[in-house]
Amino acid sequence: MSRKGRGSPPGVHYLLGHTDDELRRLDVQGALFRPATQRAFEDAGLVPGMRVLDIGCGSGDVSMLAASLVGPGGAVVGIDRGEEAVRAAGERAAARGLANVEFRCSEIDDFTDDRGFDALVGRFVLMHQNRPGEALGRAAAQVRPGGVVCLVESYMDALLTGAHSFPHSPLYDEIVRWKSEVVEGAGADLHAGARLPITFAEAGLPHPTTRIESRLEGGPDSDYYRYVQLSLESMQPDARRQGLGGLVEADPTEVADRLRAEVLDSGGTLVVWPVVAAWCRTDAAMAGD
Repeated sequence: MSRKGRGSPPGVHYLLGHTDDELRRLDVQGALFRPATQRAFEDAGLVPGMRVLDIGCGSGDVSMLAASLVGPGGAVVGIDRGEEAVRAAGERAAARGLANVEFRCSEIDDFTDDRGFDALVGRFVLMHQNRPGEALGRAAAQVRPGGVVCLVESYMDALLTGAHSFPHSPLYDEIVRWKSEVVEGAGADLHAGARLPITFAEAGLPHPTTRIESRLEGGPDSDYYRYVQLSLESMQPDARRQGLGGLVEADPTEVADRLRAEVLDSGGTLVVWPVVAAWCRTDAAMAGD
């Protein structure tokens, strides 16, 4: 299966790039989704001493989380195609004094490491692959038999039913639909999370354990308003390239302020995009594939 957006190249297409603004958005995103990611990694079986491969590491949040779980006796290698992301991830890890994590610039398809890995992890990366099953299969082939494979993916179209706020927020509905249109227009898979069992099967992996989670955000001090602002800022250039309307010319700060005011006025909550975690253990048949 191949999904390509308007003018997107074959292979991986990450619509938001790796600008400084986008790296800041990834930092806020990391804080929002860190608890769900940590629960998935712990339940999947990441333990001290493991050597872990993080695919599509971005600014390094997932790699550094994995590094905290495997401890100083373990090691994490994070890979990303974006040189800016790899540089930023390395600087963040150094600032935190993490000696058990390293970052390399590489496409998923091209990466090899003769030492092998005890676990493979990734977050919000398969949704940007034209052939996610093939990409996952190639990466998972580097995991030792009996090792852990754990992926966390967004399930964006789950909110398109309108069940995303209470009381119903018209502005948030506009934001949800606009962001989904931009992401889908760039070729990303809005239901990558729900598709994970199929993707694991396409990768030749055992059927995974899966779980769906979402946060409810509201009140005056939620970081989610900031995340909405940064998301709009990062997506607007691509939306213009796609020829989309809607929020493409809106002031992101103003939109975030309006959303906050609307939520505070109603006393309500917003549903953050749900994420699906899937994990399994590799079997001996994958060794040497």
